[in-house]
Amino acid sequence: MEVILLESFDRLGQIGDVVKVKNGFARNYLIPQKKALRANNENKEKFQKIKDELISKNREIIEKSKKVIKEIEKKEIIFVRNASDNGQLYGSVSPKDISNYFIEKKVDIKPANINLHSSIKKIGIYDLNIKLHAEVGCNLQLNVATSEENAKKQRDELENHNNKKDTSTDDKFEVKPKDVNAETTNVDKVDKPFNESKSLEQEVKVNSLKTSNDDSQNIASTEVSAED
Repeated sequence: MEVILLESFDRLGQIGDVVKVKNGFARNYLIPQKKALRANNENKEKFQKIKDELISKNREIIEKSKKVIKEIEKKEIIFVRNASDNGQLYGSVSPKDISNYFIEKKVDIKPANINLHSSIKKIGIYDLNIKLHAEVGCNLQLNVATSEENAKKQRDELENHNNKKDTSTDDKFEVKPKDVNAETTNVDKVDKPFNESKSLEQEVKVNSLKTSNDDSQNIASTEVSAED
């Protein structure tokens, strides 16, 4: 089904775009939630009348979303949970749990705004994405541990691991000046014109023939000396 978007959607389109979506997605979500209109002549005319209002409202949402992101983007989220000896949680951490965490801190972030890269069923540090608008979002880390102290240990271990990894990468890809010069020289050789390469090849052949003749003369001289 083709619809006219009344909101901007990540990976779908901007306000006013006519896009093709699955029938169920349009009928069960986009149209009932007033996020899109069925793309027909009547609704196209309707959209033109409310276009400016929608764009103005969209700008307000973007500015509001940016303020929320600025407030949370540099903060670490710590969840203290009970777990077995092997780190398995008694339960899991869901987007709703994370949403409730923000609500307790007077930050309005709904479960639908939270994207987890993997299910959270063990202690550890997890990446998550907060998307408040198609154009506004941020990445955060969720530290799940059995205590505040263990959460700090996990954070320190991760930072040490990343520092060692960065140092190892720098050493591995360090290029010495002489290597750069050698590489440049090789490029220069490859870029030589065809005629110049051909002349060089001919010169090598001449030198090879000359060397071969010299060797023959030396052998002949040796044989004469032996006969004497």
